[in-house]
Amino acid sequence: MSTSTYLEPLGNMIGGEWRPARSGETLPVEDPATGRPFSQIPASGAADIDDAIASARSTLRSGSWSRLQPSERGRIMWQLASLIRRDGEALAHAETRDSGKPIREAREDIAGTADIFEYYAGAASKLTGQSHPLPSAQLGMVMRFPIGVVGTITPWNFPIYVAAWKVAPALACGNSVILKPSELASLTCLGLGGLALEAGMPAGALNVVSGTGGDAGAPLAGHPDVDLLAFTGGVVTGRKVMSSRAQLVRPVQMELGGKSPNIVFDDADFDRAVRGAAFGIFFAQGENCNAGSRVLVQDTIYERFVEGLAGMARSIRVLPPTDERCQMGALISRAHLEKVAGYVETGVREGARLVTGGRRLDDGALQGGHFYAPTVLADVRPHHRVFTEEIFGPVVVVTPFHDEEEAIQLANATEYGLAAGVWTSNVSRALRCVQEIDSGYVWVNTFNYTPVEAPFGGVKGSGFGRDCGMQALDTYTTWKTVAWATAPFTNWYES
Repeated sequence: MSTSTYLEPLGNMIGGEWRPARSGETLPVEDPATGRPFSQIPASGAADIDDAIASARSTLRSGSWSRLQPSERGRIMWQLASLIRRDGEALAHAETRDSGKPIREAREDIAGTADIFEYYAGAASKLTGQSHPLPSAQLGMVMRFPIGVVGTITPWNFPIYVAAWKVAPALACGNSVILKPSELASLTCLGLGGLALEAGMPAGALNVVSGTGGDAGAPLAGHPDVDLLAFTGGVVTGRKVMSSRAQLVRPVQMELGGKSPNIVFDDADFDRAVRGAAFGIFFAQGENCNAGSRVLVQDTIYERFVEGLAGMARSIRVLPPTDERCQMGALISRAHLEKVAGYVETGVREGARLVTGGRRLDDGALQGGHFYAPTVLADVRPHHRVFTEEIFGPVVVVTPFHDEEEAIQLANATEYGLAAGVWTSNVSRALRCVQEIDSGYVWVNTFNYTPVEAPFGGVKGSGFGRDCGMQALDTYTTWKTVAWATAPFTNWYES
């Protein structure tokens, strides 16, 4: 299909049909690279969410997806992956226009999305239960079932990619799904709904509803007929989602923010560590929950490393995202740009040293867009706000440490625990850091890659539960125990 197919959505995908919001209202879709609207999406509300949930529940009860042979579910999901690859270039251009990320990165996201659906297509027929003998002459059967109707609320930074992290395993397990993408980047997620139908997925197995968090996300999170809610987003919204689910006594999977430490010891490969630290923060404009936004550097190489990192930052080509030469694109919105700039101003005011960047870019082809220069703040201390709070932009803070003990202490000095990095040539030191850092994901001598084959998720304020890997299947299934008598039942009351 052409790019215009994804740039101009036909509506929400509910029950196998394109439907406008019941209110008839729409939301503008803005190009972050120009600041100008170019399309529109349904401004859905509670009534639309009700329709999607009813459709999902009806499909679940009919068994058209939930009781389909697992191998057949896998074949349909594999076909969906094939369609994503078929339309890869169109989807990538739509993603770039919608989110502001470089076209090169958007292509990687789309290819990765296909990988995710292929991975879980294979997993659909690999779900197993257990059997073992029980006391009192019983045979125990522990059976795995779909959890039911799954609601998913996903972010704007990796729209279709993170949606696939949740949608694909949920579908592989036989659930019916409602996807509510961020209103700031919904186009490819709405397109995914149409591709699922084209792939042969039954109507109502995957429903996609666009709208704001308050108007559409909150009704989804608080709906009693949603058996599980999977959420990726910020901590503030995550608390609201958890509160809604707690009132219902329904499960939730949370992947929240991060303030990930990237530790560089003086025995690391210096050039490789500089490149890795730059990629760890400036990839995706730093709008990345696992971004290595705190670089902790051993004092013996600190000043040299700061200059090397600043040199990398200055070399990054910030261009219109559709330009094939672009290495860093636009931030998602004007409001977010101002938030990022405000953090830099706060950091400098509190005593951090601005080494490079720290300004909006709006000259020439960047005029009107939400571009911000790759920024390095040095001499940042643990009491500075920029050390502890998530900026979610192309801003890295650099802090010196003296020894391994101090590095671990600084790494853990945050409410978050999503990801971390360690750069060293000492294997024993690397293993000690892996053990001591409070984080759900640790890279050693690399950073940022999150393949579908390995589970991803955090600890502490970064949430709980896991996306990716076979472990994600545990989120979307429930266990039922059957105790089967293998001998006549004994009369308990016989004297």
